[in-house]
Amino acid sequence: MILFSLRIKIKTLIAFVLLYSSKYIASEPGDTISVKKRYTVLPAPIVFYTPETRFGFGATVISTFNFKSDSLSAARSTISLGFAYTQNKQVLSSLPFNIFLKNREWQLYGEITYNKFFYNFYGVGNEQSTNFVERYGVEFPRLRLTGLKKMLPHLYLGLRYAYDNFSLFQLDATAQLIKGTVPGSEGGVISGLGVVAVYDNRDNVYYPSKGMWGELVVYHDDPKTGSSFEYTRIALDFSKYFHYKENILAFNVYSLYSNTDVPFFQMGLLGGQKKMRGFYEGRYRDNNALVFQAEYRRHLFWLLGVTLFGDVGQVAHRYNTFNSIDWRYTYGAGIRLMLDQSQKTNLRIDFAIGDGKMLPYFTIFEAF
Repeated sequence: MILFSLRIKIKTLIAFVLLYSSKYIASEPGDTISVKKRYTVLPAPIVFYTPETRFGFGATVISTFNFKSDSLSAARSTISLGFAYTQNKQVLSSLPFNIFLKNREWQLYGEITYNKFFYNFYGVGNEQSTNFVERYGVEFPRLRLTGLKKMLPHLYLGLRYAYDNFSLFQLDATAQLIKGTVPGSEGGVISGLGVVAVYDNRDNVYYPSKGMWGELVVYHDDPKTGSSFEYTRIALDFSKYFHYKENILAFNVYSLYSNTDVPFFQMGLLGGQKKMRGFYEGRYRDNNALVFQAEYRRHLFWLLGVTLFGDVGQVAHRYNTFNSIDWRYTYGAGIRLMLDQSQKTNLRIDFAIGDGKMLPYFTIFEAF
């Protein structure tokens, strides 16, 4: 869980040019009129900022394309290769891909990644001291692969395979992880299979104003599939959008259920640039998590927009121990600069407050 968002960081402020690549015009062999190219290859620089990384810089090469069996108006497949280095001396390299076949009848997406990253660890549970934090390093190769088949309009079903090999380093000799009492503190292999269901009838992928999106994943790690751990997780991520003229209300619910203890790097988290902005990613973590998010979005004038958001969340050792007392809250506001009017993609600048501290976020695409 904690490391899944690394792929989002490779998508960058300057890399919005990939979104313009679909506008290129050229002639296909044998065509007598000018049409959209079926493919583009585009290099781009990388710039981003998150509290976990500070500023990051690098480069990426993005290829977008349609197969000849697809219509030119079909959703475009993408493959990209990116590398970045951050002010916190973190190395991020990733090859994400999203392949559409037969006009999105089939979809294959995932990533191949190698990262060397540094994180803060605050402990496990809802009640962690505000004065305690330890820094740890982790490096890992990663493979994520999901295949979906369109079953009904807007409904897709499929399978997912996940693999990580976590190696921890530079542990604090006076803190928790080096003692080996926290599940996963000695590293290990994640290797498991899951069933995935996706429903999506949004009017726009990047800046929806109506419709809904939901993903349900039932995932199992097992020594039989090469994992160092054995556990089952059920994750539900659901977003709903309403609009009136220029006003948009967006709501998100996220639930993670685990039937047993899981390694700390697979636990449910509060914090980060997508779930409860205002907390450092992993500020609160445990086997189970519940998050509710609401955001008001409005276009002001020209390419500028504004957002107001508020989040509430809680983690728990067991799902039946969620209660009405231990909720954590964050809130904030942001500015949007529309980078592509046809795709409605935005540069996102957010300032969020959690536990009395303000954290900035500087990236592209909405939180949900």
